Amino acid sequence: MSLSSLEKFNKQFERGEPRTVCGILAEERAGRFAFYIPSSDKPDTAALIEQVGGCLPKLAEVVRDPYIVLKSEYEQVRTEIASSLTPQGIQQTVKEPKLWKRQKDGRLRPEFVYAKTNEDEYNTYENRVIRSLIDKILRFLKLPFDHAKDGVKNLYEAYFQSASLNKLDLIKLMDSDLFRESDPQDFADYSRLYYLRARTNQLRSSDFYKIMSAYPPFAGRPEATNLFVHNQNYNACYKLWLFLDEFGAGLSALSKEERASVYSAFVSIAMIAVYVRMGFRVVRDATVARIDEGFSLRGFSLENDTFRVFLDADPEKISVLVKCSAAKAQQNTVIRLHTDIAAPYPGDCQFVVSLYRTDYSDRIACVVPGNKNSLRDLESIVRCTVFELAAEKSIYSKVCLVCGSNMLEDKGYFYKCEECGAVYSFIGEDRVWLNQFNVLSRNGDEQ
Repeated sequence: MSLSSLEKFNKQFERGEPRTVCGILAEERAGRFAFYIPSSDKPDTAALIEQVGGCLPKLAEVVRDPYIVLKSEYEQVRTEIASSLTPQGIQQTVKEPKLWKRQKDGRLRPEFVYAKTNEDEYNTYENRVIRSLIDKILRFLKLPFDHAKDGVKNLYEAYFQSASLNKLDLIKLMDSDLFRESDPQDFADYSRLYYLRARTNQLRSSDFYKIMSAYPPFAGRPEATNLFVHNQNYNACYKLWLFLDEFGAGLSALSKEERASVYSAFVSIAMIAVYVRMGFRVVRDATVARIDEGFSLRGFSLENDTFRVFLDADPEKISVLVKCSAAKAQQNTVIRLHTDIAAPYPGDCQFVVSLYRTDYSDRIACVVPGNKNSLRDLESIVRCTVFELAAEKSIYSKVCLVCGSNMLEDKGYFYKCEECGAVYSFIGEDRVWLNQFNVLSRNGDEQ
């Protein structure tokens, strides 16, 4: 899953000017702020393709025929196989008595001598830069590649869980204009970037790359050595490194901690926007400045004529407490945020919202700024916290409104079904607040 849309969401806060959540929502209505951010807007992609594409032939030539130095060493070899001796080798041999043995004729002769060996030395400053440049190119191609790939729409990308839906469900959900959003320019960029990535990956299979991988990689800004200035191929690689540094300054990829903080802000504010669209009014607002430094909300609250909602957030979770005075009941929903793709999904919560594609589940959803349909999944989670509908108390205080079972317990302020686990409270005689229910399998058993 591309992280570019999340980085673009963060850029809407990069000036660090304090704004209230209500102010942000007003900006959204005016078109100056967005939760859905298509990732096809990539003004620098053409320049990156041109620079990398122009340098790759020269980089490949460096990998094929790198600049090496001749490394000379003196090694001990048996006297009979030494091809020739240098004055330096003779001096070192004479200095070590243990190399000499007395022969049968009484004379001392060396059993081993120091012979000069020549060996190609790859480990130069410039070659360490070249080896790191190969990895650097692949890192920098990834973000524009994901941008371009996201711009070419398909059902699987648009509906993350479509593989688990039957055709009838998919037809109900599918946006008939989905494929109109595909941009021919995105496809052209995707094709070129795919080619550049493939060619660069080939260089990682070269003998040069394997040899240089044994040495520490280069980091930082390379110096303009004589080889980088005067050798045509090395000079092109040196200039590409400088270009990538300049290109990367505009991308500023988020660290692990920043990513978690920005994602929490995105999900929290998007949830608040859903409540407002549902008719809730903000009672207690909050100020937001930068969102990449430990974002949090405390005591943010909204209300409508039936519910009062309190929302707390940090980079790990969002807690939603809903109170209903008419039902004399409240419900706390914990939403865990999953931003580390290597970490397992947390289990101590009602929902998990992930930055990455998830398996089909009624508890876990992938929500990202770059996918409009995933924002609908987030809206469904919000609706679950205040889900009310018309139902006669005289009937559904005896029979479960979810599964129809009569194994329904009156817990005082709410009813709980022992068959399917549904929990609901009545708001008057003809309205019910459905607090919790489980998805049932086709045979009627709880999943």
